[in-house]
Amino acid sequence: MFSTCLFCHARLGKNDVIEHFPIGEHLAFDSARGRLWAVCPECRRWNLSPLDERWEAIDECERLYRGTRARVSTDNIGLARLPSGLDLIRIGKPLRPEFAAWRFGARLQWRRRRAGVAVGALGAAGAVVAAVSGPALVTAALPLVAPFVGMGFTAPLWVVPGMIAVDLKDHWQWERVALTIPSPQGRRLVVRVRHLWESAYYTDRDGDNLALRLVHDGGVTRYDGARALSAGGRLLARANWLGGASGLVRRAVQQIDESGDAGRFLQKTAYRFSRFHGRRLMASYRRIGAMSLLPVERLALEMAVHEESERRALEGELARLAAEWKEAEEVAAIADDLFVEP
Repeated sequence: MFSTCLFCHARLGKNDVIEHFPIGEHLAFDSARGRLWAVCPECRRWNLSPLDERWEAIDECERLYRGTRARVSTDNIGLARLPSGLDLIRIGKPLRPEFAAWRFGARLQWRRRRAGVAVGALGAAGAVVAAVSGPALVTAALPLVAPFVGMGFTAPLWVVPGMIAVDLKDHWQWERVALTIPSPQGRRLVVRVRHLWESAYYTDRDGDNLALRLVHDGGVTRYDGARALSAGGRLLARANWLGGASGLVRRAVQQIDESGDAGRFLQKTAYRFSRFHGRRLMASYRRIGAMSLLPVERLALEMAVHEESERRALEGELARLAAEWKEAEEVAAIADDLFVEP
């Protein structure tokens, strides 16, 4: 079994995943024709494996490829990246595209558990302070708590006579800085919590070009293409910082599945905002929140944005892989025909 490239003699690397072919970090296979290549990481040439070492390895590659949801494919070539770092390039009829929401869904549920732990820790700390300080602290705090409870947590709080009334709840809820995002020109844009409610994805009149409308301290900035996905992903991660329960995540995944895939859901959501932006009656009726979306829609949109970003990154490699495969296929056909009787 060879371990170096037949063209440039660079090392092909190793993998611990394919038991019957542990050579190479980038493997290409064609189950229909029974071909297996190790792709050189240096010159990108495809090294055809010996005929007697292919079949079990091809079966392993096919099984691992089908079990990996983080993949993308065109009409005759697909790419999947395994957690171990091995790249599998599959030649042949594409499989049904898989949505990688299972990974993002687990991340959202982890956020929810983390938030629950933080709230529990704060509650425990408060209980300890109350136990140590005694009833005197509780009695002193009652005048401060009453305005919040009695007036729905929105009334101005008069802390000390003569001081300016400050609505602590509104300031904390709306005016605190949520995050900073670089603009397309490289400037740092300050985004506050209230800006999350005013920012959203939208499309042009034809519903084709996706863009992000980001509101910040300096005004409004538009992001297009990959920048729109990157900036929107950060906004949604901040808006969804509490994560979601398993039932809510399942409903979010279902919404994407009903649209067909992540890209279609993203376009559909942006198109709807383009039509109803500014209609306060509709917003009030739907009780929307950050990014002009319901909680389940916001979770689904974050998953769709990350999925679309990964898909675009992988598709950029597929175009190059397709050209390399055509060249390698010609060589493989000649090599395999040498073993056939005239």
